[in-house]
Amino acid sequence: MGARREDLGREVGPVTSFISAGAAQGLVKAAAGEAGVDVDGSFGAVGAMLDKFRAGEPCDVVILTDSQVADLTARAEVIPGTSADLGTVPTAIAVREGRDLPDVSNEGALRAALLAAGAIYSPDPARSTAGIHFGKVIDQLGIRAQVEARLRHFPNGAAAMKAMAEDGGNPIGCTQATEILATPGARLVQPLPKGFDLETVYTAAVAARAAQPKAAGEFVALLVGESSRAARIRAGFRGYAIRAATNADVADVRDVVQQVLTEYELAMDACGVDADLADVEASYSARGGCFDVAIEGGTGAVAGCCGIYPIDAATCELRKMYVLKQARGYGLGGRLLRRSLAFARGRGLRRVELETASVLKDAIAIYAGAGFQPIARAHLANRCDQAFALDL
Repeated sequence: MGARREDLGREVGPVTSFISAGAAQGLVKAAAGEAGVDVDGSFGAVGAMLDKFRAGEPCDVVILTDSQVADLTARAEVIPGTSADLGTVPTAIAVREGRDLPDVSNEGALRAALLAAGAIYSPDPARSTAGIHFGKVIDQLGIRAQVEARLRHFPNGAAAMKAMAEDGGNPIGCTQATEILATPGARLVQPLPKGFDLETVYTAAVAARAAQPKAAGEFVALLVGESSRAARIRAGFRGYAIRAATNADVADVRDVVQQVLTEYELAMDACGVDADLADVEASYSARGGCFDVAIEGGTGAVAGCCGIYPIDAATCELRKMYVLKQARGYGLGGRLLRRSLAFARGRGLRRVELETASVLKDAIAIYAGAGFQPIARAHLANRCDQAFALDL
């Protein structure tokens, strides 16, 4: 890859190779094309792509599910601190262009639409996110015996949608919405209905073995940056995305922290425990830690944050895990915490401690669910009355 161009003041260099879940194919090609960056790599079912990555195939950037990337981060197979979400993708129903959109809005309608189809196209039922899930949907609907002979499986969603689009009969398909939107001749109907739905977060990161780590980091920044937000929306990504914060986010982060503290009648301490927010890059990343922000995909607004603050070579503090009220209920707190713990493990840290206030019951429940245990601390921040720790 050789072409470069300026993007919001950043020079995006060549990326030698990438390994990516098929769900990101449309976005990678669109964003790279708009930025004038040549791309080259492998797209496919996430299971197959993970196998390729772990088998040692040359790779600068890897794009898989957020849970897979978190595991790779914890194992230091990707560079801790380089991961960033593209967004969330629903598993959806598709038909070929020219067909009326069938009703698939509830269990009965979805069952009827699948039973009426001449052929049913989906990706690998053993190694792809959508294929595995759709197999469960078929069983949940109780129609496997009736449709078994009409099931058409392909190595990945793109191949399945291409074949469906070329089927001249009455086909229907199921895969990630991004793969449907990226396939000429395929038409997105809607995401699977409630009770059968699946939303998957996809995350990009720089491989630990990257031959061009700087260029790889710039390409990840391009994919998840503000200049590519419209491309992500067009590609079918939605929901909240988490990425590393910079000092450009400081004002928004302070606002999030202030709003949450005010909600619980707690006070900020700009000269004390909250002094780290004056310069998050110096307070966190420059000392070997990380500070993440959760971004609302449609607006780009900061909706949450969380940081890992190293204390010594073995111990760190989890700090500033806050999510705005309107952004709760989407699993953001758990996602922020998992990313932070994966980072700590990947950096070789062995213990995470935190301080909190008993009024923050939802956050404490998340900590407990992750295995944190209460500890005694002689000195707590003014607004905190509890402390917890987790041995990694």
